[in-house]
Amino acid sequence: MKREKKFQRMKFFFILCFMLSLTVQSEKNGLAATYKKGFTYKELSVRQKKQITGCSYPKSGAKIKLSQLRAVKVKYYNMKGKTCRGTLIVNKKIAKKTAQIFYDLYQIKYRIEKISLIDEYGANDISSMEANNTSAFNYRLISGSSKLSKHGMGLAIDLNPRINPCVKKGRVEPANGKIYKERRVGRCKGKCKKYMIHKNDRVYKIFKKYGFTWGGDWKSLKDYQHFEYK
Repeated sequence: MKREKKFQRMKFFFILCFMLSLTVQSEKNGLAATYKKGFTYKELSVRQKKQITGCSYPKSGAKIKLSQLRAVKVKYYNMKGKTCRGTLIVNKKIAKKTAQIFYDLYQIKYRIEKISLIDEYGANDISSMEANNTSAFNYRLISGSSKLSKHGMGLAIDLNPRINPCVKKGRVEPANGKIYKERRVGRCKGKCKKYMIHKNDRVYKIFKKYGFTWGGDWKSLKDYQHFEYK
């Protein structure tokens, strides 16, 4: 009996090692690594590199290389409960984590308005937020500074930004998310209020599980849409 259990453990270990080696080899060969069906990540394609260069990625002077970025394809439920597919560009450090996070969000049927590259909005953060578009990479500085933002490093994700706006000294971004400044579900009049993110809710815990921090925990401002990896 003990020998059989030992054999089973060894078998599981070798299968796990084999699967991990396939994932690594897939990435080296430029193929998509699959976390779960419909949740994959890979190096940027030639088309994607052309799409973002001169838009969300500068033509010159970037402090991060295109080879450091990954395209993560995910499935999600939109506001009508329909399964959709979207792509996020992130740093390779969090590519698998991003696939895992959105798989977990899909499992709890958390609704997401849309997931499109911010390049679809001319890399304009305000336009993307106003459309309630969930996005990640955008090579930009922290507002009011010369420091590259977490989005500029591909280490941040903005989730349902209109429903989860950024609030600082009463100012709300995006402006059309003002109704969601009221974070108490019982008092908020927004029709999508049940998808607002709150501390220690299921969405919060999913991101925290994978090592992300939440902008809603910040003191100087509250960026309810924002999750970043340290």
